[in-house]
Amino acid sequence: MKNIKYLLISCCAFISACDDFLVENPQTSVMKDGVYNSLSSAEAVLNGCYSTMESYDGYAFNYFHVLNVTSGMGVSLKANDVNLTTMKILPSDVNMTNAYNAMYKTIMVANDIIDGMKSSTIEQGVDKNRIQGEAYFIRAVTYFNLVRLFGKVSLITEPVTSYAEAQMPREEVEKVYSQILFDLEQAWNLLPEKADKVDGRPYRYAAKAVRAKVYLTLAGNMTENETDYWQKCYDDAFDVYHNGGYELVYPYSKLFGSENKNNAESVFEIQFSSAVNSGRLTETTFPVGHELMSNIPTQGKSWGKTRPSQRAFDQFEAGDPRREATFVYQSYNNIYESEAKKKVMLYPSVKNDGNGTYKQGDSEYAAWKKYYDTSMTARGSSANFVYMRFADVVLILAEAANELSEHHSEAVGYLNEILTRAADANGNGVRDTEETVPADVDASMSQEDLREKIFRERLKEFTGECDEWYTVRRRGETYLRKIMQDHNDRIDQLYGNSELPKFVYKYNITDDNVKKNMLMPFPQDEITRNENISQEEQNFGY
Repeated sequence: MKNIKYLLISCCAFISACDDFLVENPQTSVMKDGVYNSLSSAEAVLNGCYSTMESYDGYAFNYFHVLNVTSGMGVSLKANDVNLTTMKILPSDVNMTNAYNAMYKTIMVANDIIDGMKSSTIEQGVDKNRIQGEAYFIRAVTYFNLVRLFGKVSLITEPVTSYAEAQMPREEVEKVYSQILFDLEQAWNLLPEKADKVDGRPYRYAAKAVRAKVYLTLAGNMTENETDYWQKCYDDAFDVYHNGGYELVYPYSKLFGSENKNNAESVFEIQFSSAVNSGRLTETTFPVGHELMSNIPTQGKSWGKTRPSQRAFDQFEAGDPRREATFVYQSYNNIYESEAKKKVMLYPSVKNDGNGTYKQGDSEYAAWKKYYDTSMTARGSSANFVYMRFADVVLILAEAANELSEHHSEAVGYLNEILTRAADANGNGVRDTEETVPADVDASMSQEDLREKIFRERLKEFTGECDEWYTVRRRGETYLRKIMQDHNDRIDQLYGNSELPKFVYKYNITDDNVKKNMLMPFPQDEITRNENISQEEQNFGY
């Protein structure tokens, strides 16, 4: 945490950062109080905070890539990512370390905003409250990511003004969660109502939606206050469900792609725009030369190296409209190839059928479709990263209701809302006679069976959206083991005893390896530089 800078220049609040933390540069050309005494300059600093989230090391690539590939439901078609894909991630992994660093850059700017606005002379009003509320919300979301990924993390809630102040020990998980809940309460109190929100930014019910997920995570970890957390989770999700102003978008396919960003289902999205050369999700998910990307003049700007595993594709029944909306599969026409060779085969097609040409790994895997952007440029994409949407709230409510005996009967109804929307291919808001897949669940389903069904439906509903990593670990090692075993079983079915093709791997399913993969390794770079974190504090198994 030693080589950091937070540079605030004039009213533009330009943010420059390196390594893993931000500290205030004492040579800044304006006083901090002056910056936060102007709405326009305070807003500029807030924009800079969002810029750290939108960076390549953040949601634009590294966060997305690492969580997909190590989730148990994804792979990378990149030779030097083999440790990610096989769940043998190293503490020195650059992608993971950069994602960690980007999150702390975000926190440091949020800290500065929160502190600066406390003494601001800006007249109290919706805009002042909103800037503060968004900073609290961003900090809560970022620490929520960190604590789920790494366990104990450094908890820094004040601006850092010296290198010594940046070197903080790892705090206990319970203390980190207490800070997250505090920040979300502040965000709830300060963020505007829906009518006063800024386009593409969260309003107050976003704080309660995320808090419901925090309580879901705490309850699912089987803490001693488990029942209390389930009730809190239910109460928050119930309030958002009835009063939050969000709604399910019909059909499911209308949720994704650059033209569907910030829709009625969106709770919080990371904003990208090809006009300012931001966003790399289309580039990393779409295979070379797909016709949806026909506006790209050169084939080097989409390669689809972040892919779904075979099991991620196979979890969908044939006829489930979500499969069509989620994946590029079977084959596509490569716009850069000659007519004779342009068909590229993707999973579940096979290489030896002689009907197409192949890029290495293509026929082993489908590709993600959710991040398509027909306006993609050579340097950016306008497809947003959706951090949370209303369907998540509905499934949180279903899961909490299932765990609370007095609300158990409600859980089926909430889950069926998601299943009916999934089946509604024509988007008319009802399940027509021919729309049979996926089927609704029966009201007589037991609590245990419904728990498993909700778990599986979460994996389908949010596949490719970075929710899988958390979902398969949230309720303990048993669930992660299930996913690892599902993956290995499918590889055995596909390849038998044959030598596995390049980029196809199996997981090592031992008690220690499952336990190890419940968390990411704590970044070795941080241990080396932080004098208050020792090697002995490394997470289990690393």
